[in-house]
Amino acid sequence: MLKNIKIQFLLSLMLVLTYSCAEDEGNYDYNAINEIKASGIEEAYTVYTGDNFKITPNLNPTLDDGSNADRYTYEWVALNPSKLLAESRTLLGTAKNFDGVIKLAPGKYNVYYFVKDKVTGVTWQQVPFVLNVVSAIYEGWMVIGNVNEKARLDMVSIVPGVAQPRIITDVLDASGSALKLTGKAVDVSCFGGAVYTTSAYGIYVTTTENGTARLDPDSFAWTQSQNLAYETLGGSFPTNFGVDFMETPGAGSENFIYSKGDIFYYYRTYNIKYGLPQNILETDTKTFYAAPFIASNSGSIAAPVFFNNDTRSFVRFNYSKGNCSAMPPVTGSATTLDWNNTNCNLIYMTTSGFNGYENFAVLKNRSTGKYYLLRFSQGLIQSYYKEILNAPEFDKATKFAVSPDSGYLFYAAGGKVYEYDNGTQSAKLMINKGIEEITYIAFNPLAKNADKKLIVGSYGTSGTLELYTVPPVNGDLILTNKYEGLCKIVDVAYRRR
Repeated sequence: MLKNIKIQFLLSLMLVLTYSCAEDEGNYDYNAINEIKASGIEEAYTVYTGDNFKITPNLNPTLDDGSNADRYTYEWVALNPSKLLAESRTLLGTAKNFDGVIKLAPGKYNVYYFVKDKVTGVTWQQVPFVLNVVSAIYEGWMVIGNVNEKARLDMVSIVPGVAQPRIITDVLDASGSALKLTGKAVDVSCFGGAVYTTSAYGIYVTTTENGTARLDPDSFAWTQSQNLAYETLGGSFPTNFGVDFMETPGAGSENFIYSKGDIFYYYRTYNIKYGLPQNILETDTKTFYAAPFIASNSGSIAAPVFFNNDTRSFVRFNYSKGNCSAMPPVTGSATTLDWNNTNCNLIYMTTSGFNGYENFAVLKNRSTGKYYLLRFSQGLIQSYYKEILNAPEFDKATKFAVSPDSGYLFYAAGGKVYEYDNGTQSAKLMINKGIEEITYIAFNPLAKNADKKLIVGSYGTSGTLELYTVPPVNGDLILTNKYEGLCKIVDVAYRRR
């Protein structure tokens, strides 16, 4: 009964209010004001992150003769319905026309266009439109380098269904990432199974001042807690800790990092975090200074190899003990190296996919100044040791790479790239960039559909990234891809899907 009385009261009240309004009609004088009814805005748009987006609306004012060009202020505001109101609002622009780069994370947004008439003080809200922001950073080449001596991360983006890759310069800014690079470029690395929380994929960016930061693999978002220091055992690294490089055996959960003579190890599968340096002999209590190369040797299925700079000797890493031991004894000769007593500086070392994952090392004899090439198997059996002959400018070489198909040793000197065939003990000039500088060469086993391509970074007025097919029998390189307008390349990685 009480419920019915309340309903009847509310209905009566509504009738009274309606009647009062109707009776009051005409008791006041109404003055028309200037109205804004913008046109030229579609109901929905689709745009890639980092793309320039443009809308030129027509305001269609009802009482404005156009004599005051500064009459209005404007706001373009994007709201993300999936977030809380306090977190969802993003101011995109404050000009009449929208013409700028979209720096929103992928998603669907409602975008409002507000026009305030400063004469009347009234703000007119236009009907919102839908903005579908699609990821332009799904997959592709991550390129870190310098522009005007400052670090920048670029990307050659490969978007599914789009034939032509997109070059995104300063991809952190284009994607709206909170990470701002300072200092000079050092390293970029990508591998699966990288972290203990969120997505198990790592995109790590290192500069001289930022240290090593991990980006969100989809949006490139970043917070301080994503720095490498937070992936250590008991916070053993300073918060701005930076690597010199990372070495990942395959695409799995293992990873080595090298920093200033020390090597650290991580294995997600067994919950092993970076902690104490692994460059210590099982018979010692003090670490040795490791050379800046790691032969990962296919990771935990074999024995990774380091080089002890203090004693000029190779050592093998022991996973279960977290330290190193001497290599199997070998009597030195013209065709074998006593790798426990080399009397050499290590110039380069890597594990290649060639011949069942052989390891290659370039050494320089400290007494004679001669260069040698050493090859050894996963089982640490030496298969080749000879002097490097007929190799022009080898003493000037700054970059090296080994082909996983042919076992050719590539080296860069100035603007030239040579291919050294250890079978014929001679080198062939493959690339001559003239006055341009070759800043990077490598093969990347994690690069989808390009794991056997020679990757070359060069610099003239800007950075260029090129991919080459390596033919057999010392055939000329075949250029398959070329991307220009990049930073001065320091390091390259591939973001897989």
